[in-house]
Amino acid sequence: ITWKTGVDVLCFCGTKNGMALGEAILFFNKALAEDFDYRCKQAGQLASKMRFISAPWLGLLETGAWLKNARHANQCAEYLENQLLNIEGVDLMFPREANAVFVKLPEEVIHSLKANNWQFYTFIGVGGVRFMCSWNTTQSRIDELIGDIKNATK
Repeated sequence: ITWKTGVDVLCFCGTKNGMALGEAILFFNKALAEDFDYRCKQAGQLASKMRFISAPWLGLLETGAWLKNARHANQCAEYLENQLLNIEGVDLMFPREANAVFVKLPEEVIHSLKANNWQFYTFIGVGGVRFMCSWNTTQSRIDELIGDIKNATK
């Protein structure tokens, strides 16, 4: 499902999978990796003891915890998507493919959610919102979000 289908670069986000920090980036197209280490260093993303940041990946990968965590995040995103589809005035922007749900919300709903201390990104156009689910997302927390969205759309 990676290089055989034409994927050049694959990024695994450690924080969404239960790690304190770190990402694993796999270059299937080696030409794209040229100068990557230099660019990371220039951007301040090169830790002097990188082995301490990368060591937790062994536990995630060897035990299969990464897959369990990813499945959980994806199932939560599916639940979130299904709940959002039942709210008038909320439209999906893109099909959900993994643990992210992109929706278009009215501006007053966005302001209401932010006033209620919900954190999300709105970098995808007017009304565009990205909700992310992770290893520690719970159905009850999703239900709280849905409740706040419903209250804001009344």
